[in-house]
Amino acid sequence: MSRLSKMLENEQARRGMTEREIAAKFGWGQQTFSTWKKGSVPRPIRYPDIASFLRIKPEEVAELANEAALQGGGTSTKMPDMGAPIMGRDVNGDLRFDRAAIGYAKPNTRGTYAARVGGHHIWINPKIKPMPGNTVVFRSADDTARVGIYDGEEFDGEVHVVTLMEMV
Repeated sequence: MSRLSKMLENEQARRGMTEREIAAKFGWGQQTFSTWKKGSVPRPIRYPDIASFLRIKPEEVAELANEAALQGGGTSTKMPDMGAPIMGRDVNGDLRFDRAAIGYAKPNTRGTYAARVGGHHIWINPKIKPMPGNTVVFRSADDTARVGIYDGEEFDGEVHVVTLMEMV
């Protein structure tokens, strides 16, 4: 929690006012005030109003906001990570591309662990049963491993399926 967030909470408690009352009195939205208390960094246009509420100078609010931004707060809401747009699909065994995205594909990495191979990351799921043709990690008892294509043969060690791989 940033010093700015803590100061906003403390001043609200000192005044004994609800978020709604404070928002109405100082000219900002109730939800805006709530997000500031949770660590979001206010926009500079709000510094004078916040300074009035906290009874400090706007320059001090700017310093507190900069400090909060360095601690990980943001001045805007982040968009959700929707994944990569789906631009192509399998049609009768052929890959066909569409002019516009037909959805989004977000990689499912639940249950996986990652490794760095050749400068690229791979995500490996030890719970998936390997099938012939899968890219897998052949892992030996001495914790050495190699990446290869599973051919269905027995291996004296563990065979974990690669579910996602960076290629470039």
